[in-house]
Amino acid sequence: MGRTLRELEATLLHRRIQPCARGPAPPDCTTIHETPLEHEWWEPVQSLAEADGVMFLCPECFAKNGGSVGTHSVVCWRPRVPPTVVPKPGRWEFQGTSLDDLTLVAKSPSVHLEEGCGAHFHVQRGRIA
Repeated sequence: MGRTLRELEATLLHRRIQPCARGPAPPDCTTIHETPLEHEWWEPVQSLAEADGVMFLCPECFAKNGGSVGTHSVVCWRPRVPPTVVPKPGRWEFQGTSLDDLTLVAKSPSVHLEEGCGAHFHVQRGRIA
């Protein structure tokens, strides 16, 4: 594989949560969050320090499809994201200063997609290994 996170259109994500609107009508809330009274969304951020996760195109499907068309995304969360948030169960610490040198670190540092394409890889120094 050997592609960079930037080639795979990586984005750093920050988790945002707010209470659902309350009133005489049902809550104004569309969510997959574990608590139905909260709305959860993710927004892009620029720094690893504020990032709760990283999203990028699947490197194996990117290679198989010859690019981004038809290629799904992968999301890797940091340990501070609750284990009930999907995808699960994996959580990685981020080492590095940016997407260009990001390494995902955990007891088992590989990323293994147990559903779908079954991709299995490492993120080391901003590249897929």
